Amino acid sequence: MSRNTFDAKAEVKLSDQWKVTLEGVAHYDPVDRLGYPDGVWLDARQAFVDGRIKGVDIRLGLQQIVWGESDGLRVLDVINPLDYREFILEDFLDSRRPLWAARADIPAASGTFQIVWVPYFAPGRVPVPDNEFALGKSYGLGLIGAAVGEAAPNIPVNVQPTERPAYQLKSSQAGARYRRAIGSWDLTANYFYGWEDIATTHFTGVTGLPIAPTLEFAPRYERKQIAGLTATNNFGPVVLRTEAGWNINKPIASTRVFSGIEKKGQFSSVIGLDYSPAEWATLSGQYFLQFTSAPQAALLFPRYSHLASIYVQTNFFREKLRPELFVLTGLNIRQYMIRPRVTRIFGDHWSVALGADFLGGEPFTPFGFFDSKDRVTLEVKFVW
Repeated sequence: MSRNTFDAKAEVKLSDQWKVTLEGVAHYDPVDRLGYPDGVWLDARQAFVDGRIKGVDIRLGLQQIVWGESDGLRVLDVINPLDYREFILEDFLDSRRPLWAARADIPAASGTFQIVWVPYFAPGRVPVPDNEFALGKSYGLGLIGAAVGEAAPNIPVNVQPTERPAYQLKSSQAGARYRRAIGSWDLTANYFYGWEDIATTHFTGVTGLPIAPTLEFAPRYERKQIAGLTATNNFGPVVLRTEAGWNINKPIASTRVFSGIEKKGQFSSVIGLDYSPAEWATLSGQYFLQFTSAPQAALLFPRYSHLASIYVQTNFFREKLRPELFVLTGLNIRQYMIRPRVTRIFGDHWSVALGADFLGGEPFTPFGFFDSKDRVTLEVKFVW
């Protein structure tokens, strides 16, 4: 695999309180295994104007809006869809798909009230079936087949065109977050009404009987409503991060309905601790818990998911050598992601990074499904 990028960013000051930010990335994938378009693909990353009107901070344009406190997996960071063409191996800052949106931060009641409006729908970017990190003919359908296992009939599959929301005002998305400090605690309450960034694949029936049966599936994007809370605090050198969210109508794979999909409540949470024992070392550990409101007997996948992660970052030779390691592992289901990486900085402009991505686990988990996709990566970067 190969991916080459050119990133440019500019800021233009319009006045003492207003400025324009522009950023874009050009991608080129000469090997054509990651799902990028042929030739050079231009991706606008930021194009917004921000400033202040009577104490209210305003940002209008193409932007990323980041909520939540977790690293590696998302709980409340659900506004911007993701780019899944490299699975979740890209940093969130690079994999979030920016959206045209309006954001206002309003001082209120000893805190700040943030209002977000996204006037249109944009899906996550997913690989096509023959790309390196595809998850079936419809993204995620491969996991369903792995979960069904030998019970799945060996019948051809046809996936209909994905149904997406119309470009209408009623398809817009909106959210609100209230943030304030109480003592040494930084607290937020969040709510977002939007769309799932991956289409849900519904089973619609069997055609071609009795000579050439074919399983028919119809993907479509579903509405989501997510409410949640976050809390962070410093205890000397230790930072505590907590986050919890409830997806009111999450589409889940079900064994008791014809379409194979039910909408149930889903709880997701994370507790994290960050510790810096020395200037040259940072440690971070997290525990993730997720479960749905349906009983296990009605679910195709396990009802509970317990995961833990640890991240170690070090700096040597005046921050010129940066070894790091990220490990994410399942506690109740065998699944893992191990990512070692070493970065060497040369002078003021050049850096070289050597890393690896090891994935594995049960085949019905995303990490286990990509068990054969382990890779070594080499990144050469020039910054000016």
